[in-house]
Amino acid sequence: MIVVSNLQKSINSEEILSSISFKVHKGEFFCFLGPDGSGKSTIIDILVGLRKPTEGKITILGYDRYNPLEMREIKKVIGVLPQEFRTHDNLSVKENILFWGKMYDKMFDINEMLDKFKLVDKANTRYRKLPGNLKRRVGLAIAFVNKPEIVFLDEPTTGLDQFAKKEVWEILLDFKRQGTTIFMTTNQAIEPQVLADRVAIIHKGLIKDVGSPVELIDRYSSSGKIIIRFTSSDERSSAIQKLQSDCPIEIIDDNIEISSDEITLLEILAKLDKANIRYSDLITQKPTLNDVFITLTGEKLNNT
Repeated sequence: MIVVSNLQKSINSEEILSSISFKVHKGEFFCFLGPDGSGKSTIIDILVGLRKPTEGKITILGYDRYNPLEMREIKKVIGVLPQEFRTHDNLSVKENILFWGKMYDKMFDINEMLDKFKLVDKANTRYRKLPGNLKRRVGLAIAFVNKPEIVFLDEPTTGLDQFAKKEVWEILLDFKRQGTTIFMTTNQAIEPQVLADRVAIIHKGLIKDVGSPVELIDRYSSSGKIIIRFTSSDERSSAIQKLQSDCPIEIIDDNIEISSDEITLLEILAKLDKANIRYSDLITQKPTLNDVFITLTGEKLNNT
């Protein structure tokens, strides 16, 4: 569906993207994961025709992205939700979706769209009166209104609380199950783990690696963590003295963190019990894509 080779972008001699290459397959949920400023939005802008690349080859649905006539054909069959979405404040939700939908040769039935995006009870509400989470949902409805073959979503859940995010995830997965190819960017490690078939880790304009969430976690972060929380600093100090001779210990946010490769959970419990050291909570944590990102870049994501 999308083939990108050696994509480069420079602005005023500053390199924004460096030799970016990747493929997106039909019906795939493909995600770019990286912090703000890593080049994610620039990639989407180039793919959908909003920016010109400095160098590289791009084909979308077999069309040449650089050919103006073929780019017109691309725009007919894609949907886009930019990070900074804007639409008509004084039109109602229904009027806004219809306004954008009628620009295309085909579109979903308006009532079906309102139902899919849970906007039926807000159909006649003016856009400007909506809370932020519903405005984002209207933007998503507009991105999907023309029955696109590929949808480009630039951080679609930015600013949403955990419940609103889950609602959006369910909607996106439903479209994916129906065969829509989805290309999404995010700076939140949890989203690709929930949604994506494959993930590209991007940092400072470079793709560090591409693979399924499971493949990347297995490749770069095989061990999990054991996190121990304490009711007092004295108990924590006693635990550190007891455990540090047997395994490397990290102190993060007043908790003890230990790699599960170094010592087993049962061994930790036995040592703490024998020393009569009390803890308030003990958590086993599996590695995540955030751990992968740290391994590949030496930095944490700005929003995990």
